[in-house]
Amino acid sequence: MLLYLSVLFWIIIDPIGNVAPFVGCIGNLSPKRQSYIIAREMLIALAVMILALFFGQEFFALLQVDSSALAITGGIILFLVAVGMIFSEPQSEQKLKKQQEPLIVPLAVPFVAGPGILATIIFYAGSNTSTWVILGAIFLSWLFSLPILLFAPWIKYILGTNGATAVERIFGYLVVILAIQMISKGLIDSFSF
Repeated sequence: MLLYLSVLFWIIIDPIGNVAPFVGCIGNLSPKRQSYIIAREMLIALAVMILALFFGQEFFALLQVDSSALAITGGIILFLVAVGMIFSEPQSEQKLKKQQEPLIVPLAVPFVAGPGILATIIFYAGSNTSTWVILGAIFLSWLFSLPILLFAPWIKYILGTNGATAVERIFGYLVVILAIQMISKGLIDSFSF
C-alpha cells in the first residue's frame, strides 16, 4: 500500500508537469537563489499536505460532510485537474515570470500542494489506510519530486516543451482513471445500506 500511495501521490503532484511553471516563476534568479526558493516552497507544500492528512477529515466532520461525499467531490476535483493536465497548453516562461520572489503562492500552493493531492490525501485519511502509511507515502512522493524540481531548468532543457507536455498528458490519463475510481467508490458507498 505504501508503494501504491507513493506512486499515486507522485503522479498527482506531477513534478515533471511543474517544471515549466517553476522555471517561469524563478528562472530570472541566480541558480543558488532558485535552489533556496524551491527547497523552501517544497517544505511549505509538505507541511500543507501533512496538515491535510491530520486535520482534513476533522474539518469536514465539523461541517458534517460524510466520507462518500468527500470521495465524490475529491474524485471530481481530481478529474478536473487531470483534464487540465491532458489538455493544457504549454505555458510560456514570460507569462509566468513574476516581479518578485514567489512565497507560498503559486509554487507551494497550488503547483505542488494543489486541490487534487489534498483531496486525495483527505480521501485516504478517511479510509481504512493507516495514517502512518499515508504519511510515509506523502514524504516519499515529496522526496522523489524534490530533485526533479531542484533541477527544473536542466530537465526543461533536456525534455523541451513538447517532451514535458507529453509526460504531463500521460500522467493526466492515469489521474483520470484514479479520479473515476474515487468517484465510483463514493457513489457505491453513498447508495449502500
